[in-house]
Amino acid sequence: MEMHIRNAARLVITMLAVAWGGISSAQTAAPAYSATAVHAFPGQAETFGTIVKSGQNLRLEFDENGRHVIQILLPAVGAMYVLDPEQQTYVEILGPAVPAADVGGYKSPCPSQKPDPACQHVGDDVMSGVKVERWVIASGDKDKPLVLLWNSARRRALKQILPDGSVMTMAFRAMEKIDNRLAEHWTIKLTRPGQPDQTGDWWFDPELRVVIKENLPSGETRRLENITVGPVNPAMFQVPQGWRKVAPAAPKPPTAALQSPVAAD
Repeated sequence: MEMHIRNAARLVITMLAVAWGGISSAQTAAPAYSATAVHAFPGQAETFGTIVKSGQNLRLEFDENGRHVIQILLPAVGAMYVLDPEQQTYVEILGPAVPAADVGGYKSPCPSQKPDPACQHVGDDVMSGVKVERWVIASGDKDKPLVLLWNSARRRALKQILPDGSVMTMAFRAMEKIDNRLAEHWTIKLTRPGQPDQTGDWWFDPELRVVIKENLPSGETRRLENITVGPVNPAMFQVPQGWRKVAPAAPKPPTAALQSPVAAD
């Protein structure tokens, strides 16, 4: 079960930095869409999945160890379902409901959206003509916090100053067509002390409010293909009738290697 969730996140959610349907609560919701999600690490074969999004609801499909897996997330009711089509079974995981305003409205970069003295908004600035908020977040080194220049509309820090002196900066380049979608093209520059600079690129679809392509400085790539915009059948976010509910698999105990301080380093 944990592996299903982890792979889904790697393949799709982290690929997209999904904005969950809104730049701000005052604006209309982003349109529903479906797409193929492609993800690759340097030197490894690409992996493929599909994503379907309508309002807050999200459906992910991917293959894992030769089996097809479907994951459905329903934030409004605090429910997640992991489906096994081969066995026609599903796991239900329930948690707190997430109000639509929290999903699609303003969001700070703080781990918790509640007031936190370790995560403070200390001012405002402008980068590439875009308003950003300067946030200071406590780190392990109390004298060297993490500093973010945060743009809530894109749910992304346009500049990050890390405690070790590394700096990641994004700069707007142009509006470009990607897979027949008009997207903002941003460049990424990562500077680390004593190391060569690394660069990357990021394309943000302002209508769908989602990242549709990303080439990270690490060489990792993520993109959406075959994007189809339009109404989605509500049945895509429902467990099919007659499927059997099963309990989540118990997590496996840590192995000796994982417990080893040497392995952890």
